Amino acid sequence: MDAILKLSSMGDIIHSLIVLPKLTHKVNFIVDNSFKEILEYHPLIENIIPIHLREIKKNKLLIFKELTRIKKLHYQNIYDLQGLLKSAIVGKMMSNNLIGYQNPREKIASFFYNKKIKSTKKYAIERYLELFEIEDKEYLVNHPKLLFYREKRFEFLSPTKKNIVFIIGATWPCKKVSKEIWLTLANEIPENIIIPYSNEKEKDEAFWIAKNSKNVLPISLNLNDLKALIDKIDLLIGNDTGPSFIAWANNIKNIVLYGCTYNNKILENKFSKTIEVQNRKIDKNLDVIHLLEIEEILKAVDELLY
Repeated sequence: MDAILKLSSMGDIIHSLIVLPKLTHKVNFIVDNSFKEILEYHPLIENIIPIHLREIKKNKLLIFKELTRIKKLHYQNIYDLQGLLKSAIVGKMMSNNLIGYQNPREKIASFFYNKKIKSTKKYAIERYLELFEIEDKEYLVNHPKLLFYREKRFEFLSPTKKNIVFIIGATWPCKKVSKEIWLTLANEIPENIIIPYSNEKEKDEAFWIAKNSKNVLPISLNLNDLKALIDKIDLLIGNDTGPSFIAWANNIKNIVLYGCTYNNKILENKFSKTIEVQNRKIDKNLDVIHLLEIEEILKAVDELLY
């Protein structure tokens, strides 16, 4: 049995699923335990193999227990889509044939690879296919459904209005559109808007937006239900963060907003639009996302929905 190794983060794991429909057999998937739920119910994944890296960071004593568990696992081939030292070490412990990039994100990782593939592509989804020596430009903009879930009914979905999800959170502050911009968008788009939240800060902002508008529902969802919800909506608008790419994965119309980052992950297609702050450096300390043009976002909404 072969395995794919992609430990983090949520968005990158979602993007890496692009390779699965191109394979001729099921695989195991090695992932950080924090993100295993995003992979659940996938018909092309035989087993999800969780690695408890975040737990080890909090409690160093767990490292010996985790290393003992990892050493008992063995796979014929492992494809390291992460390209970091930590992923290469984990992969080498679990296979005698570790396949990775000739030019990985951390150069030292290549020392552990038995086979090295040179990456030449711009977009992450292209590079993931490169590791399997697959090139198919048409497939990259016309891929099948990549995420699966346990079925869930949502009574709050409107039968008469368009259902739109706002993803307002992000790990880096410079990726986050302000609550004032989200409020303006909510008031300009006369549809049924749902804002999922996953922590107290997102909850406070979601309820503030809802309080000041007439068509917004804040709601707390687990990851399975978030996948199920996004698969049933008409449009997602979100920051450059993992949950925003659930829509891309399942060919749901989506608009991803970029401030201090840029789109080097996915190719635009008939379902996806990228809106970036123009003429700026790529710097996580650079607060420029407020420079996004609301008119440009609304134009993209019109093009995708109407």
